[in-house]
Amino acid sequence: MKPLKLLFLLIIFAGVVNAQGVKFSPEKPAAGSKVTFTYQPKGTNLQNLTDIKCSSYTFFSSANPKAAKIELVKDGELYKGEITTSDSTTLVGLAFSSGDQKDEAPEGYIIRYTKAGKISPETFINEAFLYGLAGNYYLGLTLDPEKSASLYKQAFALKPELKKKNLSSYLSMEYKVDKEEGTKLINETIKNLANIKDPKEEDLVATTSLYTLLKRKPQADSVKAITLKKFPAGNYAYGQDMNSLYTTKDFSLQEQKANELIAKYKFDLTKKADQNKMNSVYNILASAASKAKNYEKFELYANKIDSKLSRAGLYNSFAWPSAEKKENIELATKLSKESLALVEQAKNDEKPASYNKKEDYLKTLDRTWGMYADTYALLQYHQGNFKEALSLQEKAIELSGPSPDGSGRLVTYLIKNGQDEKAYVEAEKLFKDGKASDSLKREFKMLYTKLKKPGTYETYASNLEKEALEKAKAEWTKKMINIPAPAFSLVNLKGEKVSLSDFKGKVVILDYWATWCGPCVASFPGMQKALAKYSTNPNVVFLFVNTWQNEENREKVVTDFVAEKKLNFNVLYDTKNAKDPSKFDIVSAYKVDGIPTKFIIDGDGNIRFKAIGFSGSDDGVVKEIDSMVGLLLPKETSK
Repeated sequence: MKPLKLLFLLIIFAGVVNAQGVKFSPEKPAAGSKVTFTYQPKGTNLQNLTDIKCSSYTFFSSANPKAAKIELVKDGELYKGEITTSDSTTLVGLAFSSGDQKDEAPEGYIIRYTKAGKISPETFINEAFLYGLAGNYYLGLTLDPEKSASLYKQAFALKPELKKKNLSSYLSMEYKVDKEEGTKLINETIKNLANIKDPKEEDLVATTSLYTLLKRKPQADSVKAITLKKFPAGNYAYGQDMNSLYTTKDFSLQEQKANELIAKYKFDLTKKADQNKMNSVYNILASAASKAKNYEKFELYANKIDSKLSRAGLYNSFAWPSAEKKENIELATKLSKESLALVEQAKNDEKPASYNKKEDYLKTLDRTWGMYADTYALLQYHQGNFKEALSLQEKAIELSGPSPDGSGRLVTYLIKNGQDEKAYVEAEKLFKDGKASDSLKREFKMLYTKLKKPGTYETYASNLEKEALEKAKAEWTKKMINIPAPAFSLVNLKGEKVSLSDFKGKVVILDYWATWCGPCVASFPGMQKALAKYSTNPNVVFLFVNTWQNEENREKVVTDFVAEKKLNFNVLYDTKNAKDPSKFDIVSAYKVDGIPTKFIIDGDGNIRFKAIGFSGSDDGVVKEIDSMVGLLLPKETSK
């Protein structure tokens, strides 16, 4: 019997190894060493998909990872890659994706690094953070509170002083694993903290966090008041004041609060930490001044920031919308030019500690320069400097990579420089890839006629659009899934009850969103166009589920937003979970990790597609909807 049992265990073990998808070499690397890996998509949800990408998330002593792209080399069915690290690396997690589809391996792809042959306690802390809170966001893994709690315990056993700093995070995991036992542990901890005769700031902050975890608001508020009174210029008070500064809408009042904050905390600019805090204050003021259209104050506060890259980012964030709207062109041009100069100057600075090699840092700066050059090129174009605009745009694409909008602008600049043949080739590429905007289509038609291409433009354009749609459908066909859609009945803005079962036999586009979600809002003009396109088709239904909206006056926030944006969406309110108000029922049932996320549901009530994020342009959103709906519509229409 024993040999059979052993064989059975070996089979199980072999299955686990193969399912893992990634093999690292070496398996226990030292921090700072190079690691190679192979990735096998077979058996994952990326199986049979093309254009697989890999991102790495490198953790150091803190829980803020450094993200980077890893070049993959295909070798048969395998993908090969390489990770380089610094001496301070604790662990690295890998995330694989193809388009919007992410490899959602439950355990994730994580490798720990050693120091002097041992795993550091900070490694366990970072791993606990991933399995307890952010691993699904970064790596697509399944959160596991029990595993997270165990990892925290391992870290505390190796380095007891870490417990105080990570106590609330650890106890929140114990609370999730077993509410009754977790509550008991939290109450014991609160009691121990209360027995400290002269509590430090971190003791009081920990107590507040634990009361908040148990949803005991009066007690939490009471300890907050004690903390602020006893440590009026402490870290907790600073965080509260910075939050108040950030959320203040009136710019003059914001300036007043900033001056009071600076006087209160008496920052010592010879200390890097205090210097960073001052930069944060000036960053908030500069951004607020820009929104208030107080451009003199914008320059004043932006110029006080000593970080070249932070200042360059602020300048570009001002210049880009100005370039798009053709507003404040003179000032925007000045600031955009300065942003490029600052990025160039940053190349002479010492490599930040989070970068393994100076070469990696310089590559990042080149990509940043390319993004900002795209802004400067558009400003040059608006001023009639077409040659300069073209030169900048070509270099921007070379350094930052092509994008549909950036390549579309390149076509425009080529035309203005009399390079019609080259413009035609570039425009045709975008058309074939299904990434042609309405304005690019107009330019392509002009070029087709001007260059006297054979046949009619309408016939050729129609064929290109069909080719692009078929190509997109082929890509989306590979992404098709077939999972029963969780049922729901929700109330809409009009107070009407809307159920998924109401739309049996129809294709339903289900879009999860929130008013605070930038990409959600950016996608709405495209969704509005898609809604209008299918408005006469009774077999297609659009539902927009508002979720993760935690304001007490949620209904007013949402209705005001919809009215302001002039949206004619059928908006449904996701319901808060009765046991845990921090969660929402339907978005949780659909296992959504981030918004915007769209689900396309067929007439049988099955999820056939899942699309995450904003595709980058209004036309891109419509084409995305067309591709997915087009694969289902003939079937549903025939029903």
